[in-house]
Amino acid sequence: MEIARVNTCVSLPISDDEVFVDSMLGWLVRWLRMLGVRVIYSPNFSDNELLNVNHLLVTKDRELFRKRSRLSLLLSTPRHVEWLSVLSLVLGFPLMLNMEKSLCPICGSGLVRVSRDSVIGKVPSSVLLRNNEFWLCTGCGKVYWVGSHHARINKELEVARGVLGTLSTSCIGNNLLIIRE
Repeated sequence: MEIARVNTCVSLPISDDEVFVDSMLGWLVRWLRMLGVRVIYSPNFSDNELLNVNHLLVTKDRELFRKRSRLSLLLSTPRHVEWLSVLSLVLGFPLMLNMEKSLCPICGSGLVRVSRDSVIGKVPSSVLLRNNEFWLCTGCGKVYWVGSHHARINKELEVARGVLGTLSTSCIGNNLLIIRE
């Protein structure tokens, strides 16, 4: 079953230093950033703005995909975990969370490791008691740590890795189809 397609037959992974994601895929943007992918995103992007960007465009909008002559990836599955698997295949990044490579899921800026003392007053005291490692976003200033939500994140990534193993590609009609067997 086809779950995605690229608008040209290309070798994978695609090498691109940043990816544009249309406004329909905010969930995906946060996950890609956590996985270290540089994503350009605005909920206000118009189709006309996205038609000519000179980077890979990820979209669910069939009409935008059809109109666009530059490199594009159409996600045709509604399953979020399959989105992660497809992007891992297309861009070649591992489906593993690494805080040293993660970007801020909110603004996309880099994260720097900071001391516990530097986040006093910025996180709940219970978080300070349970955690030794913290990261600060260099853009928006949000503080991150490896909390209980990481178990859910890692479980989702484990499922995505399983899906990744079931994906194959086929070049048909100058489109690279991504198929889940």
